[in-house]
Amino acid sequence: MNRKFRILSLIMLWLSIPLAAQAAEMTGREIMKKQKELHKVQSEIGDEIMLLVDKDGSKEKRQVKRYAKEVSDDVHHYLIAFVSPADIRGTALLTWEQKERENDQWLYLSAQKKMQRIAKGSKKNYFMGTDFTYEDMEPEDIDNFNYTILRLEKLNQDKKDSDCYVIEAIPANEEKKRESGYSRRIMWIEKEYLYTLKVEFYDHRGRLQKIQTNHALENVSGTIWRAKKSLMNHLVRKHKTLTGTTSRKINTSVKDSVFTERFILSGKHTQ
Repeated sequence: MNRKFRILSLIMLWLSIPLAAQAAEMTGREIMKKQKELHKVQSEIGDEIMLLVDKDGSKEKRQVKRYAKEVSDDVHHYLIAFVSPADIRGTALLTWEQKERENDQWLYLSAQKKMQRIAKGSKKNYFMGTDFTYEDMEPEDIDNFNYTILRLEKLNQDKKDSDCYVIEAIPANEEKKRESGYSRRIMWIEKEYLYTLKVEFYDHRGRLQKIQTNHALENVSGTIWRAKKSLMNHLVRKHKTLTGTTSRKINTSVKDSVFTERFILSGKHTQ
């Protein structure tokens, strides 16, 4: 075999290796950064049905509207508003992502008709009776966590085996350790599209507190994937929060004014 043929054979062999296999060389942090790049949008508007299920099986149905927009490079604003039932209609959570400082969050209580700032120490609290804390409602801040690939593993979910990176996320500094409600999270990130299928949340005693699973993945556009359904199962409270997306629009025109107190007070956020 001559030298030219050997080189050509090696090139063909490398090209035949799936991208997922090549991605195995990435670190945990690089996978998280790549995930963010692949699924990022300029804007997103969605309608959801939310179902709260308590330990006795009692259910409460809510209708939710979500808004998101990239307002500058890798900085986003988010708004989640309750459309029904009537007693919480208009209640909303506004989140402004920040660079190099703590994100800003405000809760608007429709009954009181005023915005209430969420303090750092309150982000461990649960949002409106759901199994999501205010911390969970913030975007992933990669700089605040250390990410370690624990293993590669098949995850059986939705009657399908998916090859996943299993990545552990631990607060990267003392301040984040104090502020976070979790000592660590373990994430199952699907290798082909780098979408998170499952997350385990551990409290500060190291106990598994809750599990989030994402289901019915759909390709929204290009490299952008979203789950149509999600389940947050709180093992300690014996309570569940299920969400199902009924409509979604991405990269459409959304005004910056949507993410303001004035817009919320006008009531337009529920329309």
